[in-house]
Amino acid sequence: MHDRETHVTVTGMTSRLVLAVSVAAAVTAPAQTPAPAEHPGLVRVLADTPEARAQWDRRLARMVSSGALKVREQRDASPSGPRDQWLDQLHKGVPVVGGELWRRLEGGALVAAEGTIYEKITINPVPRLTRLEVQAAATALAPESAGPSRPPELLVLPTAKGDYALVYRIRVFNGTELVVHYLDASTGAVVLSESSGPPPPPGAR
Repeated sequence: MHDRETHVTVTGMTSRLVLAVSVAAAVTAPAQTPAPAEHPGLVRVLADTPEARAQWDRRLARMVSSGALKVREQRDASPSGPRDQWLDQLHKGVPVVGGELWRRLEGGALVAAEGTIYEKITINPVPRLTRLEVQAAATALAPESAGPSRPPELLVLPTAKGDYALVYRIRVFNGTELVVHYLDASTGAVVLSESSGPPPPPGAR
């Protein structure tokens, strides 16, 4: 194991790449749910009473205005009917894993909402590793594979330890199944991995 390498200060793309590849190849995290069911920063959104609707109406409006929530999808039943919105949580522009909710507006006012958001996120949203370096680190986890199937996604991940990690999410086919790795955006170490099952057959959507 080479965990100590994660604490070494490195400079230059070549040094960082060597560090990312060596750590990713050496550290294997147990499979777990990306967003833990219990977390000290987890807040469940449920506007099921008049008081809760009024409170969440104001809070969600502030989060949308500040950029902490972004509308992913919107549907209007009719020009004058209710509006359904699905929103994703962002931390300084970086998506938060598990931070998502639905809300319904009528006449601009909240009438229903449900989902989860996370509080007290203070991590620096700027990664030390580039996407190319992370792709190399992910390839080292499955040397026989064709490499990542999609470009890495920068995310904020709530962890089982109760804190947050800035990670890259990347998908790699290891020869038998598609595995989703969450790699530390500073070191390339595996924060967690999960199986997505076998890849779809050629030509399938």
